[in-house]
Amino acid sequence: MRKRRAVTLTDFVGAHRPRDWSVLSGFSARRNILRAAAIFLSLLPASGFAGDQTPDWRLSARIVAVGLPDVAGVREVGRFHVGGPIPGNPEFLMATREGRVLDPLRVLVAVGSNFGAPPGDPTLEVGAILSIDPHAGKSGGTIIVPQELNNGDGRVQLYTAQSERFLNQRYNAGARTAHLAAASGPRYISINNAFGRPWIANAPNGVAGEGSVTVVDPDGAPLANAPSREAGGVFAGRHTDREQAPKAQPSGWLGKLLNYRESGQLTPGGMQAGALGTAFLGPSPDGSGFAVFAAVTADGGVVQIHVQDGVDGLAGPGTVSAGQGTVSTGLGTVSAGQGTVSTGQGTVSTGRGTMSAGHGIGDDPGVIGLAFKWNPDRALYIADPGRDRMVLLDLEDDRRHFTVARTRTISLPEFDRPVDVAAAIPEIANPQFSSHTTLAGGSDLFVANRGDGSLLRLSQDGRLLARATIEIPGLGPLGADRVGAIATSADAQRIWITIGGAAPGFPRHEGALIEVGVFDEHGAAAATQKTQSAAADANVAVHGKQLFQIDFTPQMGLGPLFNATSCVACHPGPGGASIDESHFARRIAHMDPGSGRAVAIDHPNSPVARRHALRDGMKTVPAAMPRQANVIFAAHAARSLRDCQDRRDTRQRHRSAGGQ
Repeated sequence: MRKRRAVTLTDFVGAHRPRDWSVLSGFSARRNILRAAAIFLSLLPASGFAGDQTPDWRLSARIVAVGLPDVAGVREVGRFHVGGPIPGNPEFLMATREGRVLDPLRVLVAVGSNFGAPPGDPTLEVGAILSIDPHAGKSGGTIIVPQELNNGDGRVQLYTAQSERFLNQRYNAGARTAHLAAASGPRYISINNAFGRPWIANAPNGVAGEGSVTVVDPDGAPLANAPSREAGGVFAGRHTDREQAPKAQPSGWLGKLLNYRESGQLTPGGMQAGALGTAFLGPSPDGSGFAVFAAVTADGGVVQIHVQDGVDGLAGPGTVSAGQGTVSTGLGTVSAGQGTVSTGQGTVSTGRGTMSAGHGIGDDPGVIGLAFKWNPDRALYIADPGRDRMVLLDLEDDRRHFTVARTRTISLPEFDRPVDVAAAIPEIANPQFSSHTTLAGGSDLFVANRGDGSLLRLSQDGRLLARATIEIPGLGPLGADRVGAIATSADAQRIWITIGGAAPGFPRHEGALIEVGVFDEHGAAAATQKTQSAAADANVAVHGKQLFQIDFTPQMGLGPLFNATSCVACHPGPGGASIDESHFARRIAHMDPGSGRAVAIDHPNSPVARRHALRDGMKTVPAAMPRQANVIFAAHAARSLRDCQDRRDTRQRHRSAGGQ
């Protein structure tokens, strides 16, 4: 177990408060002391005691598939929402059936091989996106991916590759990027499960050359009937920058037709370097309903891609750093990591975003992962492997495109070349923001360290909750420079991880996909379930204006689960309203990733997941979220107040008003 060290939050409001692990207050009675000690020891990790320490878990991995050379990004497909283009097209819908390439339970993996397919352009990087059935290997053993893939084995299917049938010209012959493929040096995958398709970040010319981000149909080809004539389904370099902008938010089809004017980019920026990460941002703020994605490039810049209007900048080169060293680009040899102008956050702030002078590209990290928080405010979490930190871009918009309101950073001693970030609970329920690169309401984050092969769990405000090492069968702990990327399953129960090198027992098969269970500050796998089973029902509130401001204590009936010690703490405004995220009630459920059916969770901390619990009736500790929860709805405080007032069992236990 590691001793927790201070968390440095650049430009965060308020001080960092370390999270207690399992510290219990003493009791006067001998019996209570013994019982408390037994509970205390049962909840601690085996390797140490509590206090100002971070739990450090060991996760036993299952090797799902091997033979994935130059493996990079990974993403579970997930369910596409009704009303989107894939469920709405019978041919597309067939691709999501069980065993097909976009089966919701399959996993997409970015690999640096064409698996026998001739390249569409020999001068560009090859690569493919494979669709893997991760459950097939449980009964039949580890999947060995053949060097030449003909889709005869349904366990592994070729979704798209750098070959002729997947070129942009297939459906977009007049596009400026018609010669580019859906996957070419693929690095990262994000899927618009709300109303769209998979998007792929590519480095077709290596990290120093022009990057691309592609929108891919279920048949693996770039987007057909694309709204952008210039890009089709492939946005690349400076060829597909924005050239027009809406005058106002249109109200109908005629308004949309007449609404545009020539503008150039609204914020400067482009993909002059390889694209190493991408994440869905939801519908455009211009009211058009078109999707917008963010992408991170190897020079540390962040761009936004409007599927109709093209590429705008978001944060300038040097916002994050790929690593140390120098590399030759079209601008000459430049320095990375140390060659940026810094004002504390590593960027120079302008009115609408961030820019940096002296940018460059360093070591190739494989991916630079990112995750989007949409509720109640918008923020983009980006890994910064070259500076051992995370960068947060607080987003706003001008009703035309996204802008950066503020840049913040999270620095932790436990960061060791963090290359990827994933939602602990991905957003799978919202029909506007559903994507596995989007955080569900209140979700924590997982961070993958390439430097030492560890995984971290962080809260959204940057608190380190837990650390884990990965145990590979026949190898032991996963070492340095092996982790490629991570993704969380739709049911929030497992983490998919890509690793480089050969796995034990498979010496001639480089690159692997592995699976581990999720973890949090309460434990890993079954250990967490044991702590959860000790919780008791406190789904209560109270009627009565006279009780609204009372500060309740355990002696008065508070707990064992609660959001605050008083009603007014969460409902301070007129009518009980509040826009503070910590005041929101969290309703949870379990949604089947295949069918989309939501079911209630049989757990004391459900359907409303309270934030605090009482340990042995006295000490306040964080409450465990039920592991089955993969849908979180953050209810506005005014609504949660009505929920509190409407609880039928409040008539029976009105003293426990704080247990909302």
